[in-house]
Amino acid sequence: MDLKIKGLTFCSLVALFAAGQTFAHTGVRDQAEEGKGSYNAFTLTHGCGNSVEGGPPAQSYPVLGQSAVFPFDTNAVWRDATGAVIQVGGNGNGTIKEASLKLGVAAIAGGSPFNTAQEITDNLGNVQGIVWKDGVMAPNVYALPQFRVTAPTIVDNCVKSLKVRIGVINYCDLGKNAGNDKAGPYKAPKDALDNGVTRTTSGKTGFVQKSAADADTFKDMAKGNGDNNRADWWFPALEGGSALYNDPDMLQKTYWTTLTVNNSAADLANCTGAQTEVSVEPNGVAFDTYLTGRNTCPFTKGNQGL
Repeated sequence: MDLKIKGLTFCSLVALFAAGQTFAHTGVRDQAEEGKGSYNAFTLTHGCGNSVEGGPPAQSYPVLGQSAVFPFDTNAVWRDATGAVIQVGGNGNGTIKEASLKLGVAAIAGGSPFNTAQEITDNLGNVQGIVWKDGVMAPNVYALPQFRVTAPTIVDNCVKSLKVRIGVINYCDLGKNAGNDKAGPYKAPKDALDNGVTRTTSGKTGFVQKSAADADTFKDMAKGNGDNNRADWWFPALEGGSALYNDPDMLQKTYWTTLTVNNSAADLANCTGAQTEVSVEPNGVAFDTYLTGRNTCPFTKGNQGL
């Protein structure tokens, strides 16, 4: 398949280095109504840090970008409320009106610290994913990378909501993969205007963030950013497996970044049985086809073990 990113510019060999493991799960800002367009956003609510969740205070580092891949047509995996696979491709055995899931994804320019939002398309022009880059989210603020989808129409009156799971990655480093993840040293990034990133402090813990303007490298990160801190993956092991996204230290146990599409009250009133939920997610083929090293550059390096 001939894949492209709209407006793709090949990556520079010069890269900054950042580090981290975000503490708060990345979600979707708003729920959606069946059959209608949703101007929405991912919720980036924390920077990257060099400690585990619930651990002692740690320095918090900037998020440098984000990518997302959406379930689509034959790459969509449908599951019932127990997690069992209903169908791969199709319409979830009659869950939605449409013959298959096509969300009409579009990137929205502006509104986030990342200046560039590039759509990853297939050879028919369908948007399969988005990459946000050319900027930085300071660790003491929130960000809302924006997108638009058209929610499918739910025709099963007993499905109260469809959980659309989206494969989201927050990047905390540049030019990385599983093999070179802990190589360093850490270098303080700058934003798209070449300004140093504002330091952040924590009144709760008493931790004071080192300013990026005060040092070329953070003193406790002299040997690099540490293993498994190249990015945060907001998805678990993928249906059908993945050649690129299979690092057990990076995968979530069960969590997906999820857009909830709600059925109408009128339809639910016609349900003659028990109400339930259905979910749909991209499979490993979708990740390996669209979130390749080429498409996620400059955050990744090569196309093995991302």
